[in-house]
Amino acid sequence: MNDWRLETAAAGPGHHPDPVRPDPIRAEYVREGPALFWLALGQACLTVLTLGLYRFWMTTRLRRYYWSAIRLQGDPFEYTGTGIEKLIGFLVALTILAVYLSIVNIAFVFGGLISADDVLGLELAINLSILASLPLIYFATYRAKRYIMARTRWRGIRFGMEQAAWAYAGRAVLLTLLTVITLGILYPFQNFRLTRFVTDRTWFGDLKFDQGGRWTALLGAWAWVYPGILMTIGAFVLIALDPEDEGMVAAAALLLMTGYFAIYLAMLRYRVVAFRYFWRHRTLAGARFRNGVDTGEVIGVTLCGSMAVWTAALFVAFGAMVVAAVFWAALVGEDRFTEILDQIEARRTDGKVAWQLLAVIATGYLAAIPVAIAFNHIFMTRPILRRQVEGMQIADAHVLATAQQRGHDHALEAGGFADALGVDIGSGF
Repeated sequence: MNDWRLETAAAGPGHHPDPVRPDPIRAEYVREGPALFWLALGQACLTVLTLGLYRFWMTTRLRRYYWSAIRLQGDPFEYTGTGIEKLIGFLVALTILAVYLSIVNIAFVFGGLISADDVLGLELAINLSILASLPLIYFATYRAKRYIMARTRWRGIRFGMEQAAWAYAGRAVLLTLLTVITLGILYPFQNFRLTRFVTDRTWFGDLKFDQGGRWTALLGAWAWVYPGILMTIGAFVLIALDPEDEGMVAAAALLLMTGYFAIYLAMLRYRVVAFRYFWRHRTLAGARFRNGVDTGEVIGVTLCGSMAVWTAALFVAFGAMVVAAVFWAALVGEDRFTEILDQIEARRTDGKVAWQLLAVIATGYLAAIPVAIAFNHIFMTRPILRRQVEGMQIADAHVLATAQQRGHDHALEAGGFADALGVDIGSGF
């Protein structure tokens, strides 16, 4: 029995539901893994070979693959963004950021915060530069989401978001300061308010989304973070009590690692719970959503997927370095290679040998990147997305058929600020 039927039963025997009201529809995920693996691997190889330039096209191709895999009532979603659009947006954003940071640094110079012999002033200026970038990070986050919405369609109807990036950035900065002041206690408040801000400005055609619920409902899930924080604080206290005691330092290190891992698990759990809660209290012109993604499954996929990605990446990196070393040995000859190994062991390498050794290490690193990206999509992004999609139900979905087309949003910056600042909005999905 689904949630809506439970609500009908709870209404009592006197309640008579609409006999023509359709059952809720479920979203589907229809793509298989092997095609995604080869797509991600090929795109990642091109990205490495072009020193990162191809990543705009890689992101576009992967988004198109994932969008087409998600279907409602048999109809797939469409992603209409292009790689050249993202590249141009990135270059524009990079230019604006360079000018902005230059102005900030000039202001520090004239303010007397930077001088050649003032170390404290220089450190203060660096920290203030980072803080000056915080509004831009939030601005970039909103703009990137808006671009994705503007390039997403279902049954030919476009999604979209209102132009409110600076308003979002201003609220986000104030809410972040509030979270810091309260030592993280009010993070659910920040998360809820920003999510509601974005949702309430998102449209499907001329139909508007609405975010309901209460931020206090997320406090229980967030409370799981604090045991890890307390363990981390306890580790630093142990070290401060007696930094010369090896046993105390070892215990502190173990407590610190345990605390970090506990925080990681708690944050992961919170994200899943919040995702589920937001969708359960979200509507679209009368259509109501539910999501039953399982927290334990997502945590299990994330942990096992991370192990698979790291194992594959290390295996490929080691294999590539071995091949590079064999090629190096064949190039210089056995005697010379033995001499080089002796120099490395004695830490007496000259500049030429150091560069050759660095090339071997770089070969392993570059070979591991495409494999890590491909395995990440296969073992983490795809299975988590599939669970999120298949857990989605929409009641009163017939209202979606009433949506009228909205105007085209050029979104000229195309998420370029997010790319330039390295803002991750869920791996671009």
